[in-house]
Amino acid sequence: MSMTRVHCSCGTPMCTSNGYVPIAKDRHDRFKLRDRGHKPEPMKFEGFTKYLTHHDDHTTSKGPKRKKQKQASALRIMSELGSESNAHGLAKIATSVTTKRKVLWSLLVIIGFTAATMQLSLLVSKFLAYQVVEVSQMKEGMPVEFPSVTLCNIATISLTKVNELIIRNETDIMSWFTFIKNAKFGEHTDRMDSHQAFYENLPEVGKAIGHSIDNFVISCRFNTKPCSSANFTLYFDGKNYYNCFTFNSGYDEVKKEPKEQKLLMHTTGPQNGLSVILSLENDNPPAGAYGLYDVKNHIAFSGGVRAQVHAPNTMPSPADHGFDVPPGYSTSVGLKAVLHARLPNPHGNCTYNHLEGDRSYRNTIFSCLQLCKQRILVHWCGCKTAALPMYKETDPKKQNLPFCGAIKNWRNTEAYLNKSRVDIDTLKCEEDLLNNLNNDRSYENKCNCFQPCDETSYQKSISLSYWPLEFYQLDALRNLYQNNTITSSLIKEVREKMDNLQSRFDQYLLENRREEYNQTDLDTLIRASTVVRQNLIRLNIYLEDLSVVEFKQMPAYELADLFADIGGTLGLWMGISVLTIMELVELLIRVTMLLFDSESSTVNSSLDVGDTKESQSMLNINHDNSISNKYNHFQYDKPFFHQPIARTAESPI
Repeated sequence: MSMTRVHCSCGTPMCTSNGYVPIAKDRHDRFKLRDRGHKPEPMKFEGFTKYLTHHDDHTTSKGPKRKKQKQASALRIMSELGSESNAHGLAKIATSVTTKRKVLWSLLVIIGFTAATMQLSLLVSKFLAYQVVEVSQMKEGMPVEFPSVTLCNIATISLTKVNELIIRNETDIMSWFTFIKNAKFGEHTDRMDSHQAFYENLPEVGKAIGHSIDNFVISCRFNTKPCSSANFTLYFDGKNYYNCFTFNSGYDEVKKEPKEQKLLMHTTGPQNGLSVILSLENDNPPAGAYGLYDVKNHIAFSGGVRAQVHAPNTMPSPADHGFDVPPGYSTSVGLKAVLHARLPNPHGNCTYNHLEGDRSYRNTIFSCLQLCKQRILVHWCGCKTAALPMYKETDPKKQNLPFCGAIKNWRNTEAYLNKSRVDIDTLKCEEDLLNNLNNDRSYENKCNCFQPCDETSYQKSISLSYWPLEFYQLDALRNLYQNNTITSSLIKEVREKMDNLQSRFDQYLLENRREEYNQTDLDTLIRASTVVRQNLIRLNIYLEDLSVVEFKQMPAYELADLFADIGGTLGLWMGISVLTIMELVELLIRVTMLLFDSESSTVNSSLDVGDTKESQSMLNINHDNSISNKYNHFQYDKPFFHQPIARTAESPI
């Protein structure tokens, strides 16, 4: 034991004669001093005894004390998970000691939670908007479906057939012309002079005087092979063109269903496409008869063909989507296929439904709206119009609905001659309603017409060349027509005159005579060339590129994007990840189990262990306090340490 020289007063215990107090350097020396006649006082465990008493009461308590025990356990679980949580703010709140720091971090957590909630709401709104983007891609190395081609003679009526009917006196054509010439229709005069009014009042005659496929298409080749009238399907347009013919319609007229086999192309160029030679079948009109011209009609009363290229098994609309092919030219139409892939609900409103017209068609938005107009007209006016496509309930063959422009008993001409004006109420209803529909598109919202989810369109490039040259006209007629197949009197007359002229010069050639055309011969050739070029058309439709451009709609913001943004938002504002959410799930499970006493045994055992540890801790504390109190005389009052130590003091050693 070492001695330290410290000044002490005489009343201080263990103060030596020279004023020094022995201080124990370690625990061993302390006990040596204790053994030198200082009997230790017995230790008192008042705190430990008190704690044990509390523990016994706690473990045996019921009612409110048990409720407080559950609350304390729930708080302990939340505090534990909060201190270990990956959410930085929650961990700061749980581990902070001072109240100010807890309040500060609580405010920051609330601000971060509010900002995260606002941003998450914007993300969810963006996802629920189901926006789309359209991307284009080029598809190579695949066959391309050849389109449908609808051909209509712009001259609606075949004068050849009209002449035949008039000669046989088997029609009311002249009676109709007499009626509309003498009757007064007021503002409906132009309408009653039209081809539409003729068909609506003489439907069977209107179909009979339309062009036939045999007289219209005089030559056909597809993909270097011959084709015939069997490859064409009749489509009737009651307003503008009457009989139209569609190549590759995509519909089986026998089975009454769309064809499963598609017409696929693997090569390009005019030689491998559709090539048709068409005859307009112009003929001499009846003596003294002239057609009625309507200045309000912008597509009729011309020579040529109205052609439309469209996807197979879709409803033709040549007046709206076709293009004119003039006579006397070879017209080449190069095509390039374009595919459109659209998204259905919820990202879009496209549909896979078919249209139910006079037969089943693939859906197009235009055809659907046209059929919708017809239904609205039938609903409001109780009649139909030939200007719009028919659906099954308005099929002219059923005759269950009259045309709005039909006049009852019109053959009784004398009954209308005395009238100052022929009023047709249904016709007025039709014109007023269609005029309103054409100027107000609000009706489309009730039509339920949507774009098809899969649609094919064709880009066109058109070029013309002079055809046929006069040098080849005679041989062209010989190859295209046989004597018994020429129905047009003009073509037959030209063919005979050109044959006679050629025969005469063939004879000159055999006699080795050289002759020149006289003026009569030149006039004959000029007239023949004019008639040929006014009647014949060559039309080539082909694929100029096998590369297909596809415009495909894709979701602009998908579910994976939403989850990624949610994770980024929660990580930015709260420091929360999926594992943090699992921690919250664990907290809910443990608290729920605690509420239903599922953790009662676990809680009691944990409390027992905790109380035991706390009891041992209290025991140690009381033991140290007892030793400290026992040897408290080794310590001096606090004011003593502030007194200066004498510098003259000497060490006793």
